Amino acid sequence: MIPEAAQLHAISKDRIPLCRTGAALSDTSRAGLAEQGLPEQVADFFRGIFSTSEWPARWYCGSWSDFHGWLYIISDIVIWAAYFLIPIFLVRFILNKKDIPFPKTIWLFVAFILFCGATHLIDALIFWVPVYRFSALVRFATAIVSMATVYYLFKIFPNVLLLRSVTDLQHEIDERTAVEGKLAESEFLLTAASNVGKLGGWEYDPATGQFRWTATCGIIMETNEGNIHNETDFLQFFPEPYQLIIRAALRESIEFGRSWDHELQLTTPSGTRKWVRFSATPSLNASGQVGKIRGIIMDIDRYKTLELKLVKSIDQMAQKNSQLQSFTHILSHNLRNHSSNIALLADFVDESTLSKDNEELFQKIKTVAKHLNGTLDDLSQVIKIRDNHLEGERLDIKEVTEQVLGVLDESLHTSQAEVGLDFKEKEIVFPRIYLESILMNLISNGIKYKKDDGHPVIQLRFYRNEKGLKVLEYSDQGKGIDLSLHANKIFGLYKTFHKHEDAHGVGLFLIKNQIEAQGGNIQVFSKVDAGITFKITFNENA
Repeated sequence: MIPEAAQLHAISKDRIPLCRTGAALSDTSRAGLAEQGLPEQVADFFRGIFSTSEWPARWYCGSWSDFHGWLYIISDIVIWAAYFLIPIFLVRFILNKKDIPFPKTIWLFVAFILFCGATHLIDALIFWVPVYRFSALVRFATAIVSMATVYYLFKIFPNVLLLRSVTDLQHEIDERTAVEGKLAESEFLLTAASNVGKLGGWEYDPATGQFRWTATCGIIMETNEGNIHNETDFLQFFPEPYQLIIRAALRESIEFGRSWDHELQLTTPSGTRKWVRFSATPSLNASGQVGKIRGIIMDIDRYKTLELKLVKSIDQMAQKNSQLQSFTHILSHNLRNHSSNIALLADFVDESTLSKDNEELFQKIKTVAKHLNGTLDDLSQVIKIRDNHLEGERLDIKEVTEQVLGVLDESLHTSQAEVGLDFKEKEIVFPRIYLESILMNLISNGIKYKKDDGHPVIQLRFYRNEKGLKVLEYSDQGKGIDLSLHANKIFGLYKTFHKHEDAHGVGLFLIKNQIEAQGGNIQVFSKVDAGITFKITFNENA
């Protein structure tokens, strides 16, 4: 303790609750200070900033017990120590964390805390050294720093409210972790798909002339990205004709912003030639110019090779088919000439001059010649159907049906046939000659193959199915066909399933060819002695 403090403790029992008069100002001195102007007071204040002669130490002012005084002093010193240590941690935090938000605020808090601590330290010191003027100055500085801190906090407060909480940050971290996991998974799948599909990406910078490639491109071209820096390095992988195509494509992309997609053939460093699909899309920059050209390169050698083989096979097949058609026409024409000549010669023969045996033989020859002409007529009709594609016309289905029924009127009347019409649709786009032939053959078969003990009952329906396609449905109650035995040959040429003098096995064959020639199809449903049903589905858009 300083001497004054020792004296204080010596007389602590007799201490009075007033400051000692030796250290107090007289009324005359106080009046003299009051008469000074403000400038003189300020100058006098700073001249005696550390003066202790005008006030007693705090121990001498008032009635302090030891406990009360030391409780005050120790509390101030502990507060000052805490205020001194807190800024040390804050400064270290600022120096180590360069990217913290609002660093000026932390520096203001450092100054604020230090000044507040200084006021507590001076408060404890005044118990022995009464530097009240210096204490007032420090408190004034503390007030300024405090208000500056409040003002800065007021300015940044809206931005502080935008700062995310720890929960928000943790949520964002969790979301980013999940997204990164998905990205990693997607990258793995994309890489795997690129490797399996042999599909790589590339980028070209027109300004620098530099190419960038993915790893899969290197696998396709059997090289690595480091070996391809510019257009010249890249073009060396392609034969001359394809180099011209690539140069022209790049030029059009740069000048006109056009995309392109070409199938080219390249040669790898090992000498392997392979087909690739090379495509690109220009990317425009802010000024509307082509800044980058990005695209893909895909190994299509396997598929292109098969395509070329298939095209070659189709060409060969078309050529052979054309030769076969020519041969068929020539054969049909020549056979018809010979059969016509045979029939004509048979008409010149005087049968009355023939013996009985020769007359029977001659009749057989005439029958064979007649059947030969019939067969050639059927073959000629089939050839015409397959060779010629007739354009469809818009027909009134009921009108065409009634015309066919008019032609068959005598047969219908003789057989006492019943024909029912249920047409929910009115029109069909189909060749008239084919539709008349189909209806004629179906109705004729219904009359021809009726049950022996009954009369023909025929039903014709025309409607749209569940797919929106038009369907002509024919059904009768005739003899029917055993489909378990004849399903595969019901539409075969010269296939008959009942004994009848007019059965030739040509009608159903022609129906099927006429329908399929126009892109449609036909189905059959039948049981023996339970009639037969044909469903013809038309394809008007074929």
